[in-house]
Amino acid sequence: MPVEIKTLSRRDVDQYMDLLRAGFGEELSQRGTDIAHVGRMARVMLSCGGLPLRLIKTATGRGLFVLAAKDGSRVAGVLTVLEGRVPDLIGVYVLKAYRGQRIALRLVQEALLRLKRRGYSQVHVSVIDHTAQLLAQRGGFVPYDHIDLYERSLPARIFVPDAMFARRVRKVSLQRHPYDLGPLNLFTGVRVRRIIVYSGKEATFAGMLIALPHQSMGEIHPQVLVPGREDTFCALLNAGCEWFLQIGRTSTSVSLHDDTTSLTSILMREGFVKRRSWVELKIDL
Repeated sequence: MPVEIKTLSRRDVDQYMDLLRAGFGEELSQRGTDIAHVGRMARVMLSCGGLPLRLIKTATGRGLFVLAAKDGSRVAGVLTVLEGRVPDLIGVYVLKAYRGQRIALRLVQEALLRLKRRGYSQVHVSVIDHTAQLLAQRGGFVPYDHIDLYERSLPARIFVPDAMFARRVRKVSLQRHPYDLGPLNLFTGVRVRRIIVYSGKEATFAGMLIALPHQSMGEIHPQVLVPGREDTFCALLNAGCEWFLQIGRTSTSVSLHDDTTSLTSILMREGFVKRRSWVELKIDL
């Protein structure tokens, strides 16, 4: 029987979780991910024929679906698709016994076909190794950004000069996190804070703090508002570290894009360590 590409169903969740552990177990462990919690959430979202996912898509415009390469009842490979303003492909993995059959490429192609039918004009993908990048490029993706991930444990003492301070705000100009569902965060357990950093009366930095319910690590997403005032980044770091510690997180991470690499020296000074890098690619449909 040939391998077929189908949408993951609730009865496939256990196999889906096994593939996540096999393909991404080390990375998930470093982020303090509670795999059991992810599995429980997957079962909830796929209950009643995926009704919770459809309701979230209707309410927020953000969706999620998982494609499964199935050999009979066996899940041989998976690919997760996050729908938003620009959809993201994440977590493609194929069992070793099924490699060499172009299954990963078929999963990507099927995802692109479905997204094009839904009216999307562009899709993004993140890859963490050369093999994954070659797969994405065979699928038509082209690189457009590079990201370095820095981490450190909590608590953290970060010095902030008196002239600088961080203020919580309702909105920032940063792109929303894929798991930030606005009012529905009350139900999903995702916690978000938006921060503006001031030096005197001048707003110099914007940032978003994200704490996912299944991870012990909090994420800091920075944006430089005033070039040349990178020194004020320390106020955002301090706000993030203090909040994450208050809500029970044990570590924090910062992702630096091509346009924020100037912050590297500050992170290293404050005890952050570079853990991994990946490449962002995109394709126009």
